[in-house]
Amino acid sequence: MATCSHSVYEVFAHQKTDLLLHLLSRDLESQKTLIFVRSREQLQALTTALVHAGIAADSVSGSKKPELRSRALCELLTGKLRALVATAAILRDSDLAGIEQIIHFDPHELESDYLSHLEISRKEVSTFISQNDQKALKALEEISNPPLSRKKALNFDYHSQPRKIRGPIKKTHAANKTNSKPLQNKKPKLKNKGPRRKTGRTRKR
Repeated sequence: MATCSHSVYEVFAHQKTDLLLHLLSRDLESQKTLIFVRSREQLQALTTALVHAGIAADSVSGSKKPELRSRALCELLTGKLRALVATAAILRDSDLAGIEQIIHFDPHELESDYLSHLEISRKEVSTFISQNDQKALKALEEISNPPLSRKKALNFDYHSQPRKIRGPIKKTHAANKTNSKPLQNKKPKLKNKGPRRKTGRTRKR
């Protein structure tokens, strides 16, 4: 049985970072927030975005030494950090008691981990759902007790359309303005063939 509320924010994938910054910046209580991401690339990019926004944040992943992970988690629990970004499995065996808010930047893959987060968090567990996460949303609804609530962030400018991603630009050869043949098709000029052969003709004096 969940001891906190849990909800989803439906948002386009390209607006997830903006939504996270919006939620953390408007939270006046400065809740200790643990943010789970799926990949190490997301972890680095998200941590950088939080720091640039003036939010005290750090990250932990498998590439960090255990003592550095423990120190980062301790700084979050003591209030030195506002947010800690982690990959899904790295804090599975850690003591997360005292975490007030957990945000799944991507839907969590393991049901057991999600349910344990509901027991850990003091206030709320939130999940960001994009247009490609509908299957994950159905799975969350099936295990939700109490029912999963859908939320809209106040004063956040939700886009009405997904961002169009342009494909790679194909390189095309420029038109040959001189209409000359390419160099590789030209026959090389022959060099001096050597001395002329005598034909037997003599000049008239």
